Amino acid sequence: MRSPVTSAALTLSVIFSAVLLLTDAELWASAPHHGYGLAGLAIADMAILTVLQTGRIASPRKIVMVWGLAKFVVFLGDVLTAPEFGITYGEFASYLFSLWAYDGLLISQVLIIAGPYLDRLWAGK
Repeated sequence: MRSPVTSAALTLSVIFSAVLLLTDAELWASAPHHGYGLAGLAIADMAILTVLQTGRIASPRKIVMVWGLAKFVVFLGDVLTAPEFGITYGEFASYLFSLWAYDGLLISQVLIIAGPYLDRLWAGK
């Protein structure tokens, strides 16, 4: 395995996304477009994971880090859509952060961002 930490972080991101998609009834009732977006991001995570495992990109470090950072910003930015649902930013943030899978999704993005550096440490380079 070329990138064990990054691969594990991407796998966790897919798992947490799947948990949210399968268990958050409010997501599908109030914001199905967010659900479809999350599904698309999870599919992209799986594609990136496949590329990492096959080694088709010689140095995916920057790509993976930017991907994780972009998703982290998007997931935190979800709070800004609160008015769309007729609630305050604080109420929506409170709801999102009460979901353990959402918290796990954010943490997995931090691990994706740090993954390439941690992989280099793991390999002793």
